Amino acid sequence: MTDAIPLSVYVHIPWCVRKCPYCDFNSHALSGDVDQGAYVRTLLRDLDIQLATQPRSPALSLFIGGGTPSLFDGRAIAALIDGIDDRLGFVADAEITLEANPGTVEAHRFVDYRAAGVNRLSIGVQSLDDARLGVLGRIHSAAEARAAATLARRAGFDNLNLDLM
Repeated sequence: MTDAIPLSVYVHIPWCVRKCPYCDFNSHALSGDVDQGAYVRTLLRDLDIQLATQPRSPALSLFIGGGTPSLFDGRAIAALIDGIDDRLGFVADAEITLEANPGTVEAHRFVDYRAAGVNRLSIGVQSLDDARLGVLGRIHSAAEARAAATLARRAGFDNLNLDLM
């Protein structure tokens, strides 16, 4: 039997409030409610299929990207992380990242993400200039971007990435 190779897991949540004009990623403007639980269960079923043919080893990292994963509530993110943990496990110091949009930030969600096991946030600031944010088609202001970083710190995140263009 071949030794299992270290794993880094990427999970894609493709929905956004609005698709930014510069974005080339597989993302779609949300046109209604998403059944978050059903989506997470489907992702985990897909992981089960993949793992049937791959050696298992604990995950070194998990990156939940998009789209705008911060549209999902803490319960759905916890179910996703717990499901991956049940199937693979995580190394003791695994980095678990979730992308967040400053325009969809709610303080309680950051607290819920932290409680779910997320230990790194990647906040899509892009710019701290309101005029540039308008050109980029972003849904947040510079003030909202600063507030998002502050809320993340208050929620217990000491590992933050701020995406800037």
